[in-house]
Amino acid sequence: MAANPFRYGAVARGEYFTDRESELRALVDDVRGGQDIVIFSPRRFGKTSLVTRAIEHLREEGTLVAYLDLLGAPSKAELADDLGQALYEGLQSPLEQAFDRIRDFFSSLTISPRITVGEDAKPQLEFIGYEPERDADKLIEGLLELPARVARDGHHVVVVFDEFQEIVSIDQHLPGQIRAAFQQQADIAHVYLGSKRHLMEPMFMERGAALYRSAKPMPLGPIAPHQFIGFLRERFAAGGVEVPTEALEEILSITGGRPYETQELCSFTWTRTQVEGRQVDGELIREALSDLIDAESARYLAVWDRLSASQRALLLALSRESGRVYSGSYRSRHKLGSASTVQKALTRLEQFELVEPLADGGFAISDMFLRDWLRRLD
Repeated sequence: MAANPFRYGAVARGEYFTDRESELRALVDDVRGGQDIVIFSPRRFGKTSLVTRAIEHLREEGTLVAYLDLLGAPSKAELADDLGQALYEGLQSPLEQAFDRIRDFFSSLTISPRITVGEDAKPQLEFIGYEPERDADKLIEGLLELPARVARDGHHVVVVFDEFQEIVSIDQHLPGQIRAAFQQQADIAHVYLGSKRHLMEPMFMERGAALYRSAKPMPLGPIAPHQFIGFLRERFAAGGVEVPTEALEEILSITGGRPYETQELCSFTWTRTQVEGRQVDGELIREALSDLIDAESARYLAVWDRLSASQRALLLALSRESGRVYSGSYRSRHKLGSASTVQKALTRLEQFELVEPLADGGFAISDMFLRDWLRRLD
């Protein structure tokens, strides 16, 4: 059996990167000019894959890029360690990453890192010997100033923060500290990625917020069918399967052009063709969708088990009908109770990233396969 030509669940690289050429060009062009960018969209829309591809392009041109995922930094002490590691790995050329040069890179800091060798034989940095409650802010401030020091040596520098909304849970004052450092770095591009709009938008869109209007917004939505179909046809062909255009259109009508969901459904569709030796048509796609939901069922059941009765009721209602959940008619149709009950349930579902706002003021389930699984319960 040939290898499955579709990949989902990890950063899409190389031939598996879903076609976002226009967004890629816009992002690379902006950061080349030192423009700060904030990218926000729900999870699994391909933010990290897009930025990873942009980083590859920029590094090929000689740009130094530091990348930090904030999901792994629950405290300021761990943030300092991770930030130091990201800056060292991203803003030093391979020739400069020798062990005897590390301390030179951090010489402007009042606290020097301890250096150990990781399992991959690369230096691992950790800042020790200081009082986190008293000295962490000063250490982070010094780290945030390092990109400017590198840029003064004639380098083009970019700093990327993934899952940036987590910065608030570490310390609500950190956005202000970041703004104070970065507003002095006019020639350096800073890129912020976030998947929780209810946390990201207030930081960048609300007047009075520390990062208000500090970065150009770049919302990332679904991929248009006319852009996506060619990519899907090529991937199926790489797996030895020819798929008619109407079948590809049906897949995209189910997934709405969302990259993760589309590649997942295509993966199950391709597997069906290999097992049964059939052509891709509407019936096979529906069978593949059923296979997919069966495979995800354990994960969805774990999500369901942690929800309260009111949260379950609202999620079931949204699986039947997206809409304005606070309206009296919607609550009456779905027996949801008072507006305050719905508000509390909706707040928690947003925090769990199970629902997302719509442009018309309504709400929808963010994972369409979860929606279909819920319909099985109804």
